[in-house]
Amino acid sequence: MKIRAGFVSNSSSTSFLILAKDDLNQADFFELMGIKPDSPIADLFVQFYEDVIKNSKRIDLKTADKDIPVKTLFEARADRLSQHMIKKIKEAQKRGLKAYYGALDSETSNIQSFFCTDSFEVENEKIYFNGLECIW
Repeated sequence: MKIRAGFVSNSSSTSFLILAKDDLNQADFFELMGIKPDSPIADLFVQFYEDVIKNSKRIDLKTADKDIPVKTLFEARADRLSQHMIKKIKEAQKRGLKAYYGALDSETSNIQSFFCTDSFEVENEKIYFNGLECIW
């Protein structure tokens, strides 16, 4: 039996990083997730997409005049960015991709609860979506 003496919580959160060629849109997001618009679970992914958009900030990979400058991301989140994520961000800088950083939490919506229970990483030719920083 394990006994935990520290803080115990029933909530969870997942930070995420999205790298994309273009601005995020629902059609490309559905394609990335492998969801067809007429799927029986499409409504869940509409909510997930809206939550991702609402909970993300644009990172300007070229200058520091946007919501979150990339330098701030590296400095403020350095303890949580894996070498894999840092490599992806640097590649995105070279390719001129758009970047978004945000967090989901299990107390906001049912769909966020689902995606906060595990780490995930999905990628296609348009979007890279990294939710590997899961804290349950």
